[in-house]
Order: sequence, then structure tokens, then C-alpha cells
Amino acid sequence: MDQPKHLEHLATDPESGKDGCPSFYATEDGRYIVQGYKLTSADARAQLVNFPDGEDAVIITKNLADLIVAHHNGRTA
Repeated sequence: MDQPKHLEHLATDPESGKDGCPSFYATEDGRYIVQGYKLTSADARAQLVNFPDGEDAVIITKNLADLIVAHHNGRTA
């Protein structure tokens, strides 16, 4: 998969404090990037569906998920 060169920051969970995580970005070619803490639980990772090499899973908060949905629906939260 082609990797983006430029990201536009769209949102960060406002309750995240100074660490700035989790966050949501748009790429120059219409894709999105989600930044979060890596899911490291072996039990949880074993439950991921269709999880090929080269992909990873990150944890995001409900607050960030709400911001992503608001962005998708053309609203700012």
C-alpha cells in the first residue's frame, strides 16, 4: 500500500492531556490515519478479524470515535 507523505491533523481527544493521543488525521489522497496506543494484549489481538501482516491495531477513546463520526457527518464537535 502506498504510504502518505502529508497528514492534516483533524482531531485529538480533548481529554487526552499533554500526550496528544489518540488523534485522527487525513491524508492528501483521501484516506485517514488513527493514532493511538498499540493494542498489545495477545488475547485481544487473537480476536481481530482478517488481520494480515503489515497491519496493526490501536486503542482509541469513545471521545475520539465521536469526533471521527462528527467529521464524517460534516459536523465539528
